Amino acid sequence: MNYACFSKQRFTTKKDLSEKKTLSAEVKSRRDFIRSHDFEVNVDPSTKKAEIKVTKR
Repeated sequence: MNYACFSKQRFTTKKDLSEKKTLSAEVKSRRDFIRSHDFEVNVDPSTKKAEIKVTKR
């Protein structure tokens, strides 16, 4: 059971209120891809089109 405790901070609890969720395989692979690559976005001001360059670190 979570309950609030008196302290000088605004809000304190004895336990973590966030729930730990297991990630799906798709989310894990997406996270690994984002962490292992660099992304560069360039926008052409006249045409308003974006170009994305993805390079592996």
